[in-house]
Amino acid sequence: MKKLFSIILLIILTSFKSYAIDENIPQTEEEWFKAYNSLPWEDGPLEFNYNEANSKINVPNDFSILKGEDAHQMLFWLNGISFDYVDMYALRSSDNSQYMFFYTDSGYVKTDDWTDLDPEQYIKEIRENYRIGNETRKENGQPTIVNVEWKKKPYLDGIYNSVYYALDVTWSDNTSTVEGRAIILGREGYTTGSYVGGQLGYDENMLLNLSKIHKFNATKEYKDWKAGDKVAAAGIGALLATTLGVKYLKPGLLAVAAVFLKKFWFIIFLPFIWLFKLFSGSSKKKKS
Repeated sequence: MKKLFSIILLIILTSFKSYAIDENIPQTEEEWFKAYNSLPWEDGPLEFNYNEANSKINVPNDFSILKGEDAHQMLFWLNGISFDYVDMYALRSSDNSQYMFFYTDSGYVKTDDWTDLDPEQYIKEIRENYRIGNETRKENGQPTIVNVEWKKKPYLDGIYNSVYYALDVTWSDNTSTVEGRAIILGREGYTTGSYVGGQLGYDENMLLNLSKIHKFNATKEYKDWKAGDKVAAAGIGALLATTLGVKYLKPGLLAVAAVFLKKFWFIIFLPFIWLFKLFSGSSKKKKS
């Protein structure tokens, strides 16, 4: 019996794929090419069946994507910090713009607290919070964040049931990036799409496009909510605050806001200068 139990245990353990992040961040151009080409990139146009979110993402023809653990690996190499909640990472060949998507099963998010937002207070807290992430970046020998400003203040789009915002980030190596997000609401939760501008700078159409290429499946859209469905513990104001890594200031809602975002505690910042070094032209030829 003991031997049989050992055999069963061995079968169970070997049935799971073991995956560990390679924490050796590439330093030279040759190392970057080797690392990039070691990952299973898929080129658009393609339809990504986003099963976790009950949705689909129509990836344009000028993007290449990584999914799951492969996306986590690339993001660690780029940023020196683990983002193991990201489900899909996409890179645009023309200018190295980046998209990321992840889903949160929160329940239906109401929007009636939208007027309680305080963007100016939020930006002050963001500036305090990014210093925590800077310590990890220093340890990995990567650029640190010097300042953050609003590029686009939070905006609620009633047509696509999405919230957009963008932040202008200044880095210690005298570069700057703009990162935007679209919080795309569905019947059972929400998908967060993240956009980092590339060599051509910030393009608001790229930000707005996040909610257009992502579409919840039939009966799973925001408009499909029915009485009796699960409702999130707090509204869009608390959700926005937690995606920014700041406190929701309305009394009594700070505790319930925390249920939205246990996945991460600070906003993603990606210094695209690393991508400029990587994609000087020859890397794409090597991949193909």
